[in-house]
Amino acid sequence: MTTARPEGVGPVLGWPGEHPVPVILTGVGAGFLAGTLLPDLAETPDAVVATVVAVAIAITLLPVPLASLGRAVVGRRFLLAVIGLNIVVSPVLALILSRIVFRDPDLQLGLLLVLLAPGVGIVANFVRRAGGAVESLLATAPLMLVIQAVSLPVLMVLFTAGDGFLSLDLSRLPLAVLQGIVAPTAVVTLLQLASTRAPRLQRASRQGAALAVPATAIAAGLVVAVWLPRAAERSELLAAVAPLFGVYLILMTPVGILVGTAAGLTLSQVRALTFSGAARNGLLVLPIAMAFEQGFELVPVVVGLGIGIEVVGLFVYCLLVPSVTQQSRGPLAQD
Repeated sequence: MTTARPEGVGPVLGWPGEHPVPVILTGVGAGFLAGTLLPDLAETPDAVVATVVAVAIAITLLPVPLASLGRAVVGRRFLLAVIGLNIVVSPVLALILSRIVFRDPDLQLGLLLVLLAPGVGIVANFVRRAGGAVESLLATAPLMLVIQAVSLPVLMVLFTAGDGFLSLDLSRLPLAVLQGIVAPTAVVTLLQLASTRAPRLQRASRQGAALAVPATAIAAGLVVAVWLPRAAERSELLAAVAPLFGVYLILMTPVGILVGTAAGLTLSQVRALTFSGAARNGLLVLPIAMAFEQGFELVPVVVGLGIGIEVVGLFVYCLLVPSVTQQSRGPLAQD
């Protein structure tokens, strides 16, 4: 079955959009370098960083058909497979991996924030290059954002109930979510609704979507550069959490293929589903990561690190997933 392309969604153009790996790695790497060599960056006002992150989130959401919630055409099997993989299977794996670093709450919270947030936005670039059903995946994105908004806090509380998460000072969290996540999402949704009757506005939105990759790189790099000096005494602990992001990506490869095959999806949909299970939305949870109380300054750095590792993993997926899925479905596999 084929699905209609969501209105207003097209391929992300430009060199950065076609080569997200070097762009995002450069941004994150520059953040680590700047944070190490320029400790005074720790004095950067939180409001400045939060504004940059909010703008970056809005830009990355431009190609996502937020205004098409409930109207996008997507197969029931594919939708159920995406929900099952991201809301059932992925959280179980995230829980298991988080227990490895439960003695370091900042590492645990950073890891869970990333792994419990299904990816939308720039993952479409990778899916398209791997021959996946990118239109189907984009059509599920609005619903996945809604489900994520409900499931993320519930799962965070559930998975850390015995580790004192609820005892933290979370007074900054509601405002951070409102300004950093809800506001950009609302602005983009209104922009998409308005652009249906304004071709120029629609073209401007598509041009803005081309900045999604550099916006992600700048935001992630800035957060790392500012928060790394604040967590300098614990920065060596990053070596303990970094491999866990890689383990997640490795394990989700066969899991995604198995779930897609069991659901009877087409070859291109299996590829898209596999990327859906692997891709996380680290950028979208940065406002949450930056809102934790003093003593948890390492959480945003963990999220930034996860963004860098993920983009490398998705590049490897582009190389491996097409051939692996083809072999798993056999020579007669057809869309």
